[in-house]
Amino acid sequence: MNNFIQKIILFLFNRRLKKHLKNDEREKRFVNYKSARSIILLFESDYLEKNTEIKQLIQTFYNDGKKVMAWGFVQKKEISTAILPDFRILHQKDADFTQMPNASFMRELEELNFDLLIDLSVNENKPLQYLALYANAACKVGTQNHPGLYDMIIDIQQIKEENQLNEMDTTAIQIYNHLFFYLKSIQTND
Repeated sequence: MNNFIQKIILFLFNRRLKKHLKNDEREKRFVNYKSARSIILLFESDYLEKNTEIKQLIQTFYNDGKKVMAWGFVQKKEISTAILPDFRILHQKDADFTQMPNASFMRELEELNFDLLIDLSVNENKPLQYLALYANAACKVGTQNHPGLYDMIIDIQQIKEENQLNEMDTTAIQIYNHLFFYLKSIQTND
């Protein structure tokens, strides 16, 4: 996409972000891993839609007694993965020009409530950021620094430096491992 279109998309996202945050009635609270009962996991799907690491992570959540919903996004026009109630992959045709997911996905998302939202995006991904913005979650954790979007931000640059990784080598699991450390370490009084 050319630079001008990217600027328009970013401008519209920031405008919607400010408007939503101004009217947001979400009850924010820190939720550690132990107390989270329901989790929505956002991720960048691999091109072949195998998502082996993500599926293993989901299984770990299930084994820990968590209710999990996982929504991914892949940068292609068609997908082969079936849309299931708790696992789905959105693609380019599922979003409009501004990269906001279609109204049907947004309505479904707004009707759900979660204790914890975890966005494991390695790269800036507008469809996933819109899902993070409009999801009803008490605590939202991610990697992208858009003021007000996430309650806790994992510094992806630090992960890359600590592990001596370049952009292509950073994975959602490495982000999750850092995130998981904080979610398990921080204790709450509720």
